[in-house]
Amino acid sequence: MDTAPEKSEKCTVRTVIVHILVMTFGASCWIGVNSIFIQLPLLINFLPEGWGLAAHLTIAVQAANIAPIIYSLVHKFLVQINESKCIFLMLVIGCCVMGMMSFFYDKTFNIAGNDHSVALFLLTFFVSTISCTSSVLFMPHLKNFKEIYLVSYFVGEGIGGVLPSIVALIQGVGEFSGCSNSTDTNNVLDIHSPRFSTQCYFLFIFACLLLSLLAFLLLENLSFVEKEKIPSQSLDNNSNIDNNEQGLSCQKYLLMSSNGLTTECQVLERHVCLDDNHKTDVKKFSKTYYSQTSSHKNVESLYLYILLGIICLLANGLLPGFQPYSCLSYGNMTYHLSATLSQIVNPIACFLALWFLPHSGKLINLFSIVIFTVSGYVTYLALSSPNPPFQGTVMGKTLVVLSWTLLVGLIAYTKLIITSVFRRKSEKELFHVGIVMQAGSACGAVMSFVIINFTKLLQEYEQCSS
Repeated sequence: MDTAPEKSEKCTVRTVIVHILVMTFGASCWIGVNSIFIQLPLLINFLPEGWGLAAHLTIAVQAANIAPIIYSLVHKFLVQINESKCIFLMLVIGCCVMGMMSFFYDKTFNIAGNDHSVALFLLTFFVSTISCTSSVLFMPHLKNFKEIYLVSYFVGEGIGGVLPSIVALIQGVGEFSGCSNSTDTNNVLDIHSPRFSTQCYFLFIFACLLLSLLAFLLLENLSFVEKEKIPSQSLDNNSNIDNNEQGLSCQKYLLMSSNGLTTECQVLERHVCLDDNHKTDVKKFSKTYYSQTSSHKNVESLYLYILLGIICLLANGLLPGFQPYSCLSYGNMTYHLSATLSQIVNPIACFLALWFLPHSGKLINLFSIVIFTVSGYVTYLALSSPNPPFQGTVMGKTLVVLSWTLLVGLIAYTKLIITSVFRRKSEKELFHVGIVMQAGSACGAVMSFVIINFTKLLQEYEQCSS
């Protein structure tokens, strides 16, 4: 088992530059969506949706899955799409939309007698088309690069959460100073004014997307980047042995083994080389052996697909809507720290994969158990709102922040491990991985929206109630 992909490759100035460019490109995937959710501690205080804003935004994000669905259908049944041009177009659209977000995020419209943040929802939808499509477009595009750059891509994807988090910390989003009297019977929440406006914050994100666009253009046009790519012909063409060729001579099997085929082929090689008089038996053995091996691999792949889909259901769909309910009962600052620190730990977890990227099924299972356990805990806190355990104590606040930080870090690392496993099986699997990730995220978003808006399972905590 390899602990790090292409570990023996020397680190040169060229590879460092390509790593930086891939990370900068990868940051474009979710930086727009992340930046909006990181501003939630501030946005929920003046937008009409209040606490329900997270669930509404999650639906807007997942509605953008129409973009990858259309892309997948066109890619599969109609025409071959130029990936580079399509990515360029998506990044340009992202820059334009984020620029508009800076000026229209707080505009509301009256619908059926109630104000709604229609502009924010529409702009979030269009920003999310980039994020959702990145799973089936941006990530599969990396099949053209060496495997190690898949790690850089995930690190960049995590950086897309870190940068908005750091800026939000500097901005001082949601710093709570207490409750102040009002003319109403109840007190109102008194929030420190941020050090700079949400408009400036979104303009910074706009500049980051411009840098990602520039990084992609450099990846496509710099001559030395070509040396970090792999030949377009995949090893998939040689990964299976045709039934009509199972009578190959011992010499051919030895040649195939020397070209780096799998252990299964080497096992078959030993049987083939026993005796030329037993070629018929060898054919029967090879047919049975490869049939069993293929069946085992299909079950293993199905398990990993299901596991990845459930993890994405939690991480990208269900839990983001629950986060305000699990955190705000412990204070506005606790929510803010949970949102920002969990984003910071994301690329750190992916960055570790540059040195340690296991492909062990036992580790995947262990990480998954921890993920489901911590997810259950933060869900329990959300269901316990407005009176969760250890409320008002340092231990309670610490547990909430650590839980969200650990959860997001483990999810990021486990997703990278599973994706890397599929990348080693076949470069084409990245497209299918993207579909599974988006399908899981969409299901989670629908569940979150229904639970928050059509049930009474989650109750808001009134921090300044009388």
